[in-house]
Amino acid sequence: MSIRSRLFSFLLAFSVISVAHAAPVPEARVMNDKPVRFGDYEVFYSAFPSTFIQPDIAKTYDLERGPKNGLVNIAVRNVKNSAEGKAVKATFEGKTVNLLGQQSALKFKEIKEGDAIYYLAGFRFSHEEMLKFSVKVQPEGSSLSQTVQFSQTFYEDGK
Repeated sequence: MSIRSRLFSFLLAFSVISVAHAAPVPEARVMNDKPVRFGDYEVFYSAFPSTFIQPDIAKTYDLERGPKNGLVNIAVRNVKNSAEGKAVKATFEGKTVNLLGQQSALKFKEIKEGDAIYYLAGFRFSHEEMLKFSVKVQPEGSSLSQTVQFSQTFYEDGK
């Protein structure tokens, strides 16, 4: 299995587990139970500690791994012609904001695996820090955009 396939499989499995709230660790819990829908599009998102990604996969995609590093994963699907939809490219403007109001921009990196397209952005956090995420999503070729907002608390590994 290629590194790309392993990363895609991990992110897909992680998203399913997170959305189902089946994972017992606090950092695996994702605040969205279903995708954000606007127009003919659905936006799936999750955020998690970067240590959930294996070192070789992180290296392949130039993702910074560490006990205080996290990743946001976003995928956009056009569901106009089918329930499961079709992956589409998108542009993003995003940021994190901590409880002190400090902001940090999110820079998304596109990952393609077969028909799947998803985007990852790294961010830093402190132990037990709650971050607010705000990401403006605009599907390629569409005049529609939607801002996805959620909050999540993160925990450093080993604390």
